[in-house]
Amino acid sequence: MATSKTPRKPTLSPTRINAYLDCAMKYRYIYLEKIGRFFFKPRAGLSFGSTLHQVLQTFHEGGAQQDPAELVEQVETRWISAGYNSPEQEHEYREASVGIVQRYHDVAIERIETGVVTLFTEKTISTDMGTFKLSGRVDRIDQHPDGTLEIIDYKSGRMDVTSEEVGASLAMNIYALILARNYPGMRVRTTIHALRSGAEASAEMSSEELADFENHIRTIAEEILSRDFENVEPHRIDYCQYCDFLPKCERWFQQMED
Repeated sequence: MATSKTPRKPTLSPTRINAYLDCAMKYRYIYLEKIGRFFFKPRAGLSFGSTLHQVLQTFHEGGAQQDPAELVEQVETRWISAGYNSPEQEHEYREASVGIVQRYHDVAIERIETGVVTLFTEKTISTDMGTFKLSGRVDRIDQHPDGTLEIIDYKSGRMDVTSEEVGASLAMNIYALILARNYPGMRVRTTIHALRSGAEASAEMSSEELADFENHIRTIAEEILSRDFENVEPHRIDYCQYCDFLPKCERWFQQMED
């Protein structure tokens, strides 16, 4: 006699939640109709960031043994050319990558010498929230000598970052919540590393702030999971000008006007 399988719990991530907060129609296009591959365009920033992420992942997973010159070679080996507007623009990004990985190497070695240990790179972390799972992919997780866990998020297009921006980041707070639930009693700090300049800023939520944020996420999750997306229709908002799906929605607007 066949046994029925337990339905898989829905999984929400920072990317999914941010898509919904941007626009419910965008969420429908990406996660229900699954038509994103027909609309998403390659972009220089995404290709550049992906290249650097791969290089830095290899660096840490290899025990941080590569010297700066080897990191530069890795950039060339793993370079992704899609999305650049011109050969000149691609050249500028290549030039920028040299300084980035050289500076990153020096900072990483300094951290290692102070006893900081990299536990994970490009790691998917998750926690069971009851009616759903909360999941996210972090760039790096370090542990400090005092036991503090630090989540580091690379930003390849930024020059500056503040602790206020880190503290206001939905994604960083979700990562912190997941890690705090998975490692109860341990301090969790979140850090954004602006790769272009080497600037960093950090934030840390108190237990009370974590509890409030968890309630906030549960409220958003309940709204997403109970939403009747079949009846969601396009509507004009400020975000539209940045959205890859604008041409599709424009056709719908035109049909409504005809």
